[in-house]
Amino acid sequence: MPNKAIVGGVLTDATLAPIAGGKIVATLNGSDVFDDGVRVVTQKVEATTDAQGAWSLALIVNAEGDGAATTWTIEGFDRYVARVFEAKSLFIASTLPIALGNLEKTSAQNLKAAKEGNSARLLVVPDHALYQALPAAQRRSSDIVLVKAA
Repeated sequence: MPNKAIVGGVLTDATLAPIAGGKIVATLNGSDVFDDGVRVVTQKVEATTDAQGAWSLALIVNAEGDGAATTWTIEGFDRYVARVFEAKSLFIASTLPIALGNLEKTSAQNLKAAKEGNSARLLVVPDHALYQALPAAQRRSSDIVLVKAA
């Protein structure tokens, strides 16, 4: 069973008012190399925003193979099914919970790190103990851990 991370955010309109009853759709596409060969990976996950526009999704961590090339696309829709945003090429590097904004900032670097193996990943955590609690297979000696207290 693949590991999952909780990705969350708040869906707002152009005036930064929360959008209640909106829809968030996350789509995983790509391929990866595992011990038993190449796998094509796809998945679609959906969530509905609450009264404050908040949402969260449990998404597959796509950095656990040998040459991870899978990425997520996350789209937000208002209650009239008009698209509010689209975030492409998002790469989840570990099972740590992450906000969509932080995921967008770290995805390009972490995808490069997964492909090259010797590049550093950037992981954003609320405290260092959370990173230390990850299984050894999900931590790397080259990780850069940014502790971002709320």
